[in-house]
Amino acid sequence: MELEEHEDKDLFLSMDNLLEILGNQTRRIILSKLAKVPLGASELAGSFGKKISRQAIHSQLKMLSDYGIIESFGEDPRNIKYRIKSNLSLRIDITPDYYNIYYNVAKVEEARENLELKDTGYHMDYQKITTPDKKLRFLGEKMKDIEQDIRDLEVKRYNLLHNKECFIVELKNIIRDQYEDDLRTKEQPNLEKEIFYTLFYNPIKYFKRINIDKLLDDMFFSEMGPIRRDQHKVSIRHLLRDLSNLMDFLREDEDDWFFDI
Repeated sequence: MELEEHEDKDLFLSMDNLLEILGNQTRRIILSKLAKVPLGASELAGSFGKKISRQAIHSQLKMLSDYGIIESFGEDPRNIKYRIKSNLSLRIDITPDYYNIYYNVAKVEEARENLELKDTGYHMDYQKITTPDKKLRFLGEKMKDIEQDIRDLEVKRYNLLHNKECFIVELKNIIRDQYEDDLRTKEQPNLEKEIFYTLFYNPIKYFKRINIDKLLDDMFFSEMGPIRRDQHKVSIRHLLRDLSNLMDFLREDEDDWFFDI
């Protein structure tokens, strides 16, 4: 089990809210349209035909605005437009042996000033083109190349995830064959194994030093009050000691735990 989240404490949108927003087809369609051109509520309602009322569109726009994903602009109240205000990134991997969610949310601050063609490395080639038609063709070809590169990266990523799952399966086989009996606790028989897999599935996050609070968050997926968290910390530390007696790459040093592989 692994939950990978952005480490920035200033995230203005939680993963639960992000999943709720993107889980609604109407909101996804609205965001898809606003990513192309700014639109008013009446224009959006018109694109849905009679399937969705204008009041429902206003409700969806308000929700997206309240979360800071879109913003309205325009001085004429009768011609208010909406545009996307945030950069959102969400990646979900779920397999029989692997679980991972990564998300990143950032508000856009003067995005147009930060996006310049010279940053792509093609600025000089582009400047040599004189006609609009040829400029459009150049931009289209470069975007096509980028899409192909992204597809190639996705294939490579798929292969890497496949290899990782193969290693995970072998890891589980070793635990089952060698340590199964030693990892059975009376109250929660699988808790020690869950701790071990949480550490091993994301060694970059836990390599060299184990943060108990992050471990608790990754295992229980919820915010706990201070009393309950302290109780869990005590039990987790005891189970880490049990694991360290079995495996020499888990060790404790002056109240800090280390995961060395």
